[in-house]
Amino acid sequence: MLEKIREIVAGYMGMRVSEIKDEQSFIEMSMDSLTLLKIIIEVENTFGVRIENDEIVEIRTIIDIFNLVEKKIS
Repeated sequence: MLEKIREIVAGYMGMRVSEIKDEQSFIEMSMDSLTLLKIIIEVENTFGVRIENDEIVEIRTIIDIFNLVEKKIS
């Protein structure tokens, strides 16, 4: 699951998966809020989960997305 999230983020950021650092903040990656929203929508569709708006504002890193999706799937 983490690798798929990395692939999604890399695709939207125009990066290679190997360039993605799980703990790096999206701000450090120069990600804007629209890109984050697109990533979240793709993550929702990929994993069959619903991420609420109040949860989105707490997302700062790939690990945050992973932990949230893992919690929703469990």
